[in-house]
Amino acid sequence: MVDTDPQRSACDWAEPGNLGFPVHGLTIGDASVSTWAEAVLRFDVDYLVIDTAPNDQALAASIALSHVVLLPCTASGLDIEATNRALEIVEAVRLRRRGSVQVAIVPNRVDMRTLEGRQLVDELRQTGERIGPPVGNRSAFERAFSKGMPVCEHAPGGKADMEIRALWLAVQRMLI
Repeated sequence: MVDTDPQRSACDWAEPGNLGFPVHGLTIGDASVSTWAEAVLRFDVDYLVIDTAPNDQALAASIALSHVVLLPCTASGLDIEATNRALEIVEAVRLRRRGSVQVAIVPNRVDMRTLEGRQLVDELRQTGERIGPPVGNRSAFERAFSKGMPVCEHAPGGKADMEIRALWLAVQRMLI
């Protein structure tokens, strides 16, 4: 995993050493995008996840290198606006590069039993992009993060684990 966010939340998650995979802090900062991209492309792995800072430069650079883009979106108006902005960047990248960029918008921290959860999914469908399996607002995620563990090891078989497994299956289908 590459953490491009100056907040370094993915690096903080990995600090206890219980994830089972390395997390590298690699912000764009003052470096050129091409220098950053070269550094990212040096990783010789089957899958590379880029946790992207929520700014146009980092997002565009990450999308340009990606085959699959997951855009988490909560039910807040600000998050929906940010998702729409990210989709504009996706479209700009799609116009410039060969090969498709697949997108799944992931309803995040939602309760699908509520009106707000269902309305979020309905609104996201209007984008025309794939909607990924929703991920709930579960304390298991916070507890796993505080222990530096994947949720599947912290609470195996729980709802959070099942939601992440469903998301991983969706990503695998997109990679085929």
